[in-house]
Amino acid sequence: MKAEPVTIAVAANFKNTAEALAKDYQLTNTQFTYRISSASTGILYNQIKHGAPFDLFFSADDLRPQQLVNEQHAIKQKPYAVGQLVFWAPQFTDQNGEFVKGEALWNKWSEPFAYANPELAPYGAAAQQLVSEKNASQKIILANNVSQVYQFIVTGNVKAGFVARSIKTDLDGSFWIVPKNRHPAVTQNIALLTNTSQAVDFYHYLSSSAAHSIIKENGYLSP
Repeated sequence: MKAEPVTIAVAANFKNTAEALAKDYQLTNTQFTYRISSASTGILYNQIKHGAPFDLFFSADDLRPQQLVNEQHAIKQKPYAVGQLVFWAPQFTDQNGEFVKGEALWNKWSEPFAYANPELAPYGAAAQQLVSEKNASQKIILANNVSQVYQFIVTGNVKAGFVARSIKTDLDGSFWIVPKNRHPAVTQNIALLTNTSQAVDFYHYLSSSAAHSIIKENGYLSP
């Protein structure tokens, strides 16, 4: 009898990486099947609190997994990655027609830009720190999560925004990889919600060197 799929709730920034991890795990655990649901961390947290049937929760912060443990909605939790925040404006060039790299891009930026809703998404909370420091007066577009910010940019709805490096590891155009000491750390933790054997085994796999390699390849720092 085939085991039920492991149901995995994944913060939007980590969806592609979670897929890569699950596929790598399947190579040596052929009975493993899974189903991924992706949304902002805040939305997934509320779903879990209200009984959504997930086995694992890849959060984009370290706060909500601990809250789930405290509230007895989760068995245990641990860090799995540290996210990198990027201000990205792929089409922007300076007066010489050159792309701008580094903080100079953020300092020069005066047009509308997007970032994730800080109430829902930890990457948005990280961006909020920089926005408040700059006291930005231009129009700001709030997205539900960093994946939506990315979509706004690539579809031309907005020319720039704060994204996760994991969403765009091969950065092009003008960008600033924001140093981690310039914003609240985006430490991402996973919560184990059930004690099904496949979920527990996959949770432990995330501490392996193979998993760490995949996580780094996808634009994250080690926890």
